[in-house]
Amino acid sequence: MMILFTSDLDRTLIYSKRMMEMFPPATETMVVEHKAEKAMSMMTQATAPVLQQVHQQTLFVPVTTRALHQYKRIHFIHDLCPAFAITSNGGTIVEKGQPYEKWTQTLSRRIEDSSIPRKDMLKLFDRVKSDTWLQRSLYIDDLFYVHHVDIEILPSDELQAMIQEFDVHGWYVLLQGKKLYFMPKVLTKEAAIEYIKEFCTYDVHIAAGDSIMDYGMLAMADLAYTPNHGDLKDKQPKVLQNTTYSPHNGEAFTKDLLETVLQMASQQTVV
Repeated sequence: MMILFTSDLDRTLIYSKRMMEMFPPATETMVVEHKAEKAMSMMTQATAPVLQQVHQQTLFVPVTTRALHQYKRIHFIHDLCPAFAITSNGGTIVEKGQPYEKWTQTLSRRIEDSSIPRKDMLKLFDRVKSDTWLQRSLYIDDLFYVHHVDIEILPSDELQAMIQEFDVHGWYVLLQGKKLYFMPKVLTKEAAIEYIKEFCTYDVHIAAGDSIMDYGMLAMADLAYTPNHGDLKDKQPKVLQNTTYSPHNGEAFTKDLLETVLQMASQQTVV
C-alpha cells in the first residue's frame, strides 16, 4: 500500500532563521535554501534525513504558494527530485522537474471561465488602493498578486470591502501577515492535487500545512496535520475532523509529523 504525502513547505517542513530562533530546535540546524549565497531556510540534522526516508517510502509531493523559481532555490527539496511538486499555490504542477503544460492550459481555461480578466481586476484595485498602506506589489508566475502592505495603516473595513467586492468577480483576497494576496478563486492547492491524483497510485492521502491556504488541501486528505504555530486553527471555516491539531511548534512539529508519516509508511509496507 502506498501513501500520498502532500505537504506545504514554509513553516511546515522548512523554517526561516527567525522561526528557528522563535522555537529553538533540539538539534543542530542545516541550511536547505540559499539566495545569492545567503542562508534563507533551514531544517535540522534530525528532520532532514527523516524527510529523505519519507520521500523514499511515500509519494511525497511538496506543495507551496512560492513561485516556481523560489521553489527551485530550496535545493534540499528540489534535489530529492519528487515525481510531482506543486508551486504558485496550485498554479504550476512540476513533473520530473518541468512544468506540466496540460495542467497549465486546463487552469488557464478555468480562470478565464470563472473570474474577470487581470486588467479589469487591476482597474478595480487602482480605485481602492492607497499609497499610505501599499508598499510594493509582485505578480507571481503570471497568476496572482502579492501586495506588501502596512497592516498598521490598512483599515479593516476597507479590507473587508475589498474581500467582498473581488469575491463577486471571481478573485480571492487574503491577508497573511503583511502580505495581501489577490488570486483567482479557482487557483488552489487542492485543485492541483485533485488533478495529479489521476496519475497517482496510492491508498492513503496524508496532508500537512500551517496556513488557511492549506485548508482545502487538509480537508481533502484522509489524515491531516497542522502545527500549533500556524494560523489554520484560528482562521479555518470549521474544525476538520480528519486533522490533528498538533501541540508542537516549529521543528518539533516537523519531527513529529515526519516520524508519524514514516511509521505509517513502514507499517503499510509490511502489510
